[in-house]
Amino acid sequence: MPKLFASIVLYKHQHQDVQPTMDALLGCNSLHGLVLVDNGGCEWAGQLTLPKVHYIRSDRNGGYGHGHNQAIQAFAGQADYFLVCNPDIQFHSADLDRYLTGLSGRTAGLFMPRIVYPDGTQQELCKLLPSPANLFARRFLPALAEKLDQRYMLRHADFDKAFFAPSLSGCFMLFRAAALLELNGFDDNFFMYMEDVDLSRRCAVRFGNLYLPQMTVTHHFAKASYTDRKLLKAHIRSAVQYFNKWGWLFDRTRSRLNKACLAQLPRR
Repeated sequence: MPKLFASIVLYKHQHQDVQPTMDALLGCNSLHGLVLVDNGGCEWAGQLTLPKVHYIRSDRNGGYGHGHNQAIQAFAGQADYFLVCNPDIQFHSADLDRYLTGLSGRTAGLFMPRIVYPDGTQQELCKLLPSPANLFARRFLPALAEKLDQRYMLRHADFDKAFFAPSLSGCFMLFRAAALLELNGFDDNFFMYMEDVDLSRRCAVRFGNLYLPQMTVTHHFAKASYTDRKLLKAHIRSAVQYFNKWGWLFDRTRSRLNKACLAQLPRR
């Protein structure tokens, strides 16, 4: 069975809120280690004495990607697969074991299963790489966003079938550990938001990404930046960083990856 390590970054989380995610992961036969990275306010995690659970007190609250990078650097070299995981997801442990076994013939570096809300509705977390217009419209021009999102959010895709997508959500990123190490993990310059798009993009170029719906994960998605002004500012700041890094209007890699996705997209 493949050897899996997983990491969860914590910040002022309560133990009882994270327990369902921990239980799902610790129930996997393939799991060799669960790394809890404490970015602040989660001293309870350091007091756990559970088998397979490792605790890292972050050197600073450097954000989501920086927290996961500490776990990646410490443990990915011991793994076949490394799971970057949010603390608000649930799944059946045996499903992840079967999912990992089914990856043996797949060549991608990053995999994402079907992600649903608690009511079973599919979450739109498998996308094209965004343009500035996509992100601006989704925040401030909902009527335009509704039009642009048909393409950007791949709403015509048949999500019962596997396909390549250049942007996969950071809530459940299952990497081949060797690929993740070659990519050097997340870009620490992103404090929160867009770090998953950046890492997805880099993995798509070098190793390939695959949406593979042979497993279903429930994600309690809060969309906090839509209601919290501080988080909204953080999201905007990260978007500016992202486009400064890769290009605002002229981004040949974005165009190439998005065209490749749309060309092979299974449609309903």
